[in-house]
Amino acid sequence: MIVDIDNTLWDLASVLYERMRKVNPALTPPSEWHEFDLWKRYVSPRVFFSIIRDIHMDQGMFTPYPDAGPFLASLKEIGFHIVIASHRVKEALDATVRWLLTHNLVFDEIHLSYDKTVLFDRCWGVVDDSPLTLYKAKKAGIVAAGLEMPWNEYEDYPLFGNLGEILQYLKGKLNHF
Repeated sequence: MIVDIDNTLWDLASVLYERMRKVNPALTPPSEWHEFDLWKRYVSPRVFFSIIRDIHMDQGMFTPYPDAGPFLASLKEIGFHIVIASHRVKEALDATVRWLLTHNLVFDEIHLSYDKTVLFDRCWGVVDDSPLTLYKAKKAGIVAAGLEMPWNEYEDYPLFGNLGEILQYLKGKLNHF
């Protein structure tokens, strides 16, 4: 099972908003981010990726969603091999591992890269907020689900209000095999 971190296990959007607003105060709040790459209107790619990198390096400052731990523990109890996959630079590995361990978030493997699809040939499901990742998973015949966010709410795959709902959906999908 591939599980994303940002906006899946914790609220990246609110931190990203605060940090991007320091660069461009005209940035709209996350509730109005109806495009996944909305940032392109407000900051350059260099600035955006610098902000994202800094957030990832500061990961220890942030807490996961309250249901992140029980969600991952339940996936493990069901028997899933959990691959935490995130679009992060390799230098963020230590900060990412420390954060996961500090918050007792169960995982078997970590994959940091800008292409999660390289993991698709060996997975049953993907939990992510990215419309592109969820679309590619669905197209590949992989069970795909995510938390509903403004940037993915109009897409054609299952979206839910919390990780507990995603867990119930995934369990239902297991019963169909």
